[in-house]
Amino acid sequence: MKGGACAFPGPKNEAPAVQVRNSQGPRIQTNADSVMGGMTLIARKSSSYRLLWFRTVAVSGLVAALSGCVLSPLASRTAAFSTAATATVTQTQNAYQLVNQAYSDAQMATLVATYDTSGFDATKIKPFLPDKDLEVRTEVLAGLKQYATMLAEVSGDKPITDLETQAAAAGNGLVKLEQDDFKGFKIDDREKNLAVTAVVAIGGMLIEHERARALPGILDKMNKPIQDICAILQSDIGTVGKPGLASALHRAYDSQIAAQQKFIDDNGVHLSAAEKRTEIEVLPKLVQAQRQSDQALAATSNSLAALAAAHAALAATKSQKDAPAFKLKLSELVENAQLINNFYLSLCTKK
Repeated sequence: MKGGACAFPGPKNEAPAVQVRNSQGPRIQTNADSVMGGMTLIARKSSSYRLLWFRTVAVSGLVAALSGCVLSPLASRTAAFSTAATATVTQTQNAYQLVNQAYSDAQMATLVATYDTSGFDATKIKPFLPDKDLEVRTEVLAGLKQYATMLAEVSGDKPITDLETQAAAAGNGLVKLEQDDFKGFKIDDREKNLAVTAVVAIGGMLIEHERARALPGILDKMNKPIQDICAILQSDIGTVGKPGLASALHRAYDSQIAAQQKFIDDNGVHLSAAEKRTEIEVLPKLVQAQRQSDQALAATSNSLAALAAAHAALAATKSQKDAPAFKLKLSELVENAQLINNFYLSLCTKK
């Protein structure tokens, strides 16, 4: 993708081909998108569909919370929270894929730029998040998403046979996680202990959940685990300049920028004016993509904080008919999830 990296650009979004050379002769033909890195996870069509889906369910869920026309006040609020929480968790999953793809792109750019001096070493191509680490994060997020789904179902009056099967599967996965499973997270030992305690609690609730009459108790019991796991995921993402995925992604783009600069410096004399201009144009696009990625992960972290705050506010409204504090937190959660979605779309389509 130009200025970000989209794995599946349509015909109108294809970047001009870049002639990649080394000092010994012709460089392989490639596309500027493969040099610039970013998101392969969102195709244009699927991105548009996901945005339409998000807007529909978020608005309908928020309307349900504000009106309380059909469900009880608490059940209505819970259903709205479930919708917004699901959107937030989905965007967090995208964040991990974004980190992995950007890191991979940085490795590729570095290998191409240093080929003359270091040759090609396939063993240097490794994912930033190994499969096991990505699997644990995905499992934790799947549990959070299933918890949100469970809240929506428990707050209603429909049969939950299908939910019981799905919830039990997610719950069984969570309760089996141990501290060693979190060693790939960018967190300390105390946070690893908290993570295990939180996911086991969430997993146990998914396995043993009850119907609507137990909803207030579920919210009370699960509030601390939800607060803890959201805080753990925030620590894992971190911020630029501090340990975490955000800093690693920023450095990955730094590597791409440095590799591109090195290639231009080393091979500029072998390029035509047009070819050199094309290579130089990649640099500001990389810087723009880096800034957008920084903003996307920062927004993801903020959205996790908003999720925790909304859950706490929801739990505090058990006996309230009207809940202005919760409505405010819910609005913030919806806005944060939409903001993340916009960032990811911009990474995929920005010129």
